[in-house]
Formats: sequence, C-alpha cells, structure tokens
Amino acid sequence: MNCFKKLSRPTVCLLALLLTIAPSAFAHAHPKTMTPAPDSAGPAPSKISITFSEAVEPKFSSIKLTDTAGKSVDSETSAPVSGDAATITLKVPSLRPGIYVVHWTNVSVDGHHLAGSYKFTVR
Repeated sequence: MNCFKKLSRPTVCLLALLLTIAPSAFAHAHPKTMTPAPDSAGPAPSKISITFSEAVEPKFSSIKLTDTAGKSVDSETSAPVSGDAATITLKVPSLRPGIYVVHWTNVSVDGHHLAGSYKFTVR
C-alpha cells in the first residue's frame, strides 16, 4: 500500500519544499564551547576560545574583548586553531578583576553569518 497515493499533489510539493528548506535553517555555526564560559567567574584567562558547531571562515570570523563600558581590552587579532576549522582563539593581555564582554562573529563555510556576545568575570 502506497501512502503517497492518498496525498494531493500540492501536499506532496509542500512536504518536499519543507524537507529542502529545513536543513538550511540549521546551517549556521553556533557556539558550542566557549572558554571562559558565559557568566563564569574565575582567574584571568590568557586566551579566549570559541568552538562552533561547524567550520567557519577565519577571514570573516573574529573574537573581540571589551570591558562593560565597551572599551576594547584586546590588542591581538583572533586566529583560527591549526587543524580545527571550527575553533577560533584570541590571546588576551593580563586582565584586572572585573566584568568583560566577549563579542564574536562568524561566517560558516556555507556563507551564513552569526554574531553574539557574552560576559565573564575575572576575580
């Protein structure tokens, strides 16, 4: 028994379209692992590292670090991790106690752009 014979042509076309579009909606490189972790508190890190759910284009992906007033506190440029196309890092100077904001942006290898930010505290 063929269950597709009972479906109308417009319904089959709609289902086919949804199955085609749905995977592209999830084809963004979302942060998977962030070090230091969002909303964490601890000693000053020597670097910030973000691993995304898929490979990113290093030329169009970056990490910036600011204080809560928006003043930049990094002097380096973020860089990809050798052999890991999904991870970028940023070396940071010695940080004083306080709250810092990590700003990230990426372009996945399929061209999708995402950006976000999170805070962490240095004690």
